[in-house]
Formats: sequence, C-alpha cells, structure tokens
Amino acid sequence: MKKLLLSLILLLFCTGYLAAQNREIIRIKAGQDAASSFSTHGFYRFPVFSDGVVVFKNGSQTTGKFNYHLLNQEVQFISSSGDTLALADPLSINHITMDSNLFYYAEGYHEVLLNHESLKLTRKIRLDIKSEKIGAYGQASPSGSIRTPNKLILANTGKDLTINQDMIVQKEYTYFWLDKYSTVLKATKGNLLRMLSPDKKRDIEDYLKKNKIDFSKEGDLKKLLRYSLAIM
Repeated sequence: MKKLLLSLILLLFCTGYLAAQNREIIRIKAGQDAASSFSTHGFYRFPVFSDGVVVFKNGSQTTGKFNYHLLNQEVQFISSSGDTLALADPLSINHITMDSNLFYYAEGYHEVLLNHESLKLTRKIRLDIKSEKIGAYGQASPSGSIRTPNKLILANTGKDLTINQDMIVQKEYTYFWLDKYSTVLKATKGNLLRMLSPDKKRDIEDYLKKNKIDFSKEGDLKKLLRYSLAIM
C-alpha cells in the first residue's frame, strides 16, 4: 500500500513538472561544426547582438549590444574593445531589454513571452548535450551526458569536438509564471491559482473546464494568462 501511494505521488509530481515543459531534439554528426549545425546563429538566442538596456535592482542602468547564449545560460555583450563578454553578477539584475525582447533574472534568466505588470508568462531554454561514440559499421551508441559542455565546445564554434563522435542536443523549454514580486513558479494550473486572489479561482476553474489547455504549449498558456488578466 505504501509503495502504491509513493508511486502515485511521484506520478502526480512528474506529470505537473512535465506539463510546463516541451522538448526538441537536434543531432549533430561527427565532424560537423557544433554551433553552425545547431542553428544559423550558433548557440545564441538571436541572430545578432542588438541594442539593449540592463536595469539593475538598485535602479541603475547600462546600455550596450546584447545577446543571450543558450549553452552558457548567460547574457553576453560586446565590449568597447570588441570582445564578447558575459554580464557579471546576474543576481543584481532586475531585467534586460534586447531590441523588443525582455528578460528577467529570477533563479536564472527568463525570456518574457507575455508581459503584464501583475503577472508574466516566461520561458527558460536549457540545452542538454549527450555524446555518442561511433562503433562498428558506423553505428552510434550513447555514451552519457556531457555535464560541462564548454569543455567540449570552445568559443561557440565546436572546433574542439572529438572527430569520431556524434552529439545529441536536447533543447528543453520550461514555462513559468512570474509575478510583480519576482516570485517564479512553473506554469501549471495549481501555481496559477496560487498567484491569483481567492475570489478568481472559481472563474479559472470554470474556464479550464470549458477550454482544453495544454500546459506544455506556449499558445495555450498565453490564452489562459490573457483570460486570467482580464478578470483580475
């Protein structure tokens, strides 16, 4: 009985966790440049570094040209000498604008998908890289996760990649609710209800009964949040 109860608890936890996630698999063949094989602009979120503003928690600001590096999970900028550097002390950052894109820092960088002062829908993108050894007859065999990808991929080029080795890049999207107090919770039904006033919970429950919402789909989450904001 205890084992059955534990299994049910784990199932419910995993279901709630995966509901706010989505995945994409990219395979990079041995000998290929890792960054250019991943995308036309390498491991960066955007094709180019764009003008932006960093707003710190103490109210100060700084401007520059910025981009988000997916593999390193850091915001980078072009220095006055032309070098590419990472922003230091991200804990001091409130938010960053890059062209028309908005990022908040709350337990990591969050890209804002739907912005409202009271409640935001955000997304984190995480890359998990696994290597595959090429065995007999050219067949690939998994050889485990690479937990320190920067030792494998240097300077965002992949030129340090072992020649006879394939890579699998798992691009994982996780969605979150972010409120005006910088409280961040995974984008699930339960967490949304926690962030709304008690008198609005019945409205949300009724809405979800009438509308099928997939919590792993960005479009559905935007639709739900827009309705939630409309009744706040």
